Amino acid sequence: MKHTLNKIPFSALIAMLAACMLTACNKTKVDPIDPYPEAPKPLVKFLDGAPTPATGIEGSVVAFNLNGLKGKEGTFKFFINQTEAEVVSVEENTVRVKVPLNASTGGSSVLINGEYYFGPTFTVKGKISVDPLFNADSYRSTGPINGIFRRADGTTYMVYGSFNNYQNMASTTVTISGIAVLGANGEYAAAASQLKVGKAGFNSMVSKVIQLASGKYLVAGYFNRYDTMSNVNNMARLNADGTLETMVVDVVNPDPINFPNNDKDVVPGFNGGTLGGIGNLFYNATTAKATVTGNFSYHVSTFYERSTKGGPYLDQTKARQIIRMNDNGSFDSTFNFDRTLNSSYAGANGNIYDAIQQADGKIIVVGNFTTFNGKPAKYIARISATDGTLDETFNMGNVGADGSINKITFNATTGKILLSGGFKNYNGVAAGGVVMIGANGAVDASFNFKLLEGGVVNYAGQINNGKILVSGSFNKYAGVVRPGLLVLNADGTLAAGYNNIGLFRGTISSFVELTSSNGMPAIIIVGSFDRFDGKEVANIVKFRIEN
Repeated sequence: MKHTLNKIPFSALIAMLAACMLTACNKTKVDPIDPYPEAPKPLVKFLDGAPTPATGIEGSVVAFNLNGLKGKEGTFKFFINQTEAEVVSVEENTVRVKVPLNASTGGSSVLINGEYYFGPTFTVKGKISVDPLFNADSYRSTGPINGIFRRADGTTYMVYGSFNNYQNMASTTVTISGIAVLGANGEYAAAASQLKVGKAGFNSMVSKVIQLASGKYLVAGYFNRYDTMSNVNNMARLNADGTLETMVVDVVNPDPINFPNNDKDVVPGFNGGTLGGIGNLFYNATTAKATVTGNFSYHVSTFYERSTKGGPYLDQTKARQIIRMNDNGSFDSTFNFDRTLNSSYAGANGNIYDAIQQADGKIIVVGNFTTFNGKPAKYIARISATDGTLDETFNMGNVGADGSINKITFNATTGKILLSGGFKNYNGVAAGGVVMIGANGAVDASFNFKLLEGGVVNYAGQINNGKILVSGSFNKYAGVVRPGLLVLNADGTLAAGYNNIGLFRGTISSFVELTSSNGMPAIIIVGSFDRFDGKEVANIVKFRIEN
């Protein structure tokens, strides 16, 4: 069969293709939609450049570079570190403001239509400033510094804590472990002034160091080793050069034939310590006895008559939280000890956080406890200097605090005691976390701590001129912005001109008073903090005080 192919004219094919394009082959074009529409332009914009001048005192006029406020006078507020400043004038690219009373160093900001716009930092000058010879970039520790004191030479300072480097001076030949000697500006002192701590020093935290009249050092903390010497039970006595005081003792030699020299051993010269860390250490030069407080449970010493070389036989005496030791480290059973029970008295029903010793030898302990030796003692108690029993004449039977007391400080020059912690009332008087008491525990009504906002207090201590340093996590005091650090008058009011510095972040543990590079009074504070006046530091800073 013959098939015939029907031919389609070229013009018809073109028509068919056009129809396809207009119908089934046609695609509809859709315009894209932006899912992120352009944000509205800000009402205010801070421009480049620091304020003029970059620093100033309270009441001075400062020009800030910003635009968007011209014509909006009266509708916005200007702040310097959260404190409202009076607006003096508004120009196209400049706003002039007056530095407000009680202002402190910090960032600038504008509040308009419920929104904040943030600008550069402005430095408010006051009576406190970092000493120019203190190098904050270099004079740094790698861990908390628990204390500082001026050494007997009068020119160098001992710091101690839980650090293993300072000023980046530690090396394979230089060991820094828990103690270091500094110069008057906070610098790591010359090698001739440093203690010879060997290759390892202390293997854990040092909580207290006392330099004795002999030049030696009595050290307490949470360690069990010093350099290569073990069997150091949280207490040690160092020679004036920093080497461990040692002695040679007779010990048991189980194999005298093969090891004839093992009948003697070199051991720590101070044969005493605790089972559990020591928080505070006090020394009586007249009796040559040391008293320690903490949350330990036993006094320990080594009974060398039953020990072997390198194998100490420990003698333990049950004694809680407070112990007095003789000059050789042995247990003083005349203090805080019930011989009928062969144990110390009950002590606190909670933890002891801190302690001070008064001039008469009595010790005041504070912490998180409500009884002491089975008798009421709301977070504070005083211990007799003679036998270690509870001194019930202290605080005249008043109620004490209504919350934990974390820190107690004493200024020997002013005779004032300050307590700080989580309490709200002391002896029924509103305290807000800080209270001043007399030697008998009664509230000193001359001091009145004001309302804090934004946090709590972690330290309060008085300097010799009567001013009081307070650190914590707070943001305001008596309605005034004070981020982390207060300087108060002796009555609790803010000291004029002392509270202009910026952010302090952390905890003060101790301080010493000395002279600044310009001959003005100065203070070195130590602790666990990383900001002072808004600038990065590391657990130590020296600042001067202008009169």
